[in-house]
Amino acid sequence: MDADGSPLIFPTGFCCNCGALDCQSEIQDTRATRYFGIRRGETTFHLPVPVCARCRRSTRRPPPGFFARLLLFLACLVVAALLLVLLNYSLFYSDWLSRHVLVLAGALAVAAFVLLTRLRRPKPPQTSFYQPVRLKTATVAVSHVEGTASGVTFMKLAFTNADYFNAFRNANREALESGRIAVVKA
Repeated sequence: MDADGSPLIFPTGFCCNCGALDCQSEIQDTRATRYFGIRRGETTFHLPVPVCARCRRSTRRPPPGFFARLLLFLACLVVAALLLVLLNYSLFYSDWLSRHVLVLAGALAVAAFVLLTRLRRPKPPQTSFYQPVRLKTATVAVSHVEGTASGVTFMKLAFTNADYFNAFRNANREALESGRIAVVKA
């Protein structure tokens, strides 16, 4: 299901990620995923956020969740264990290495995971390597009756840039006071 985020006012004076003044409005597809037993439901919000040319790619990168990070760590663990086993059997055979392969693979996996995570950090003055405007929660009223409109009843957004957070809060004061929207710092 697609939901339009157009009733919100996104100030266009500066980039919502790094604060640069030379920015344009770019559509950021922000997804809210809900799991219903085995199936999942996904709602996509099209938010017109202002970004500069340097930060444009960040709008296409959703922040990794718990399972994405867990999958990355497990992949590092499997690769490290396979490399240690192949190293042990192809170059030399060490009884000590074969007994401690999981401990050494775990240490190598942690080191590789930290290295890969650090490579995806923002480069200053960027505030996020991932999407600068994030959707924390959303409540969507879905109508199955023809001719009746579906719509967003509540949305909670998080901002990585504190200055843009304040500008957005000032521009959408009416929606914030009505309780249809909430904003927080990410």
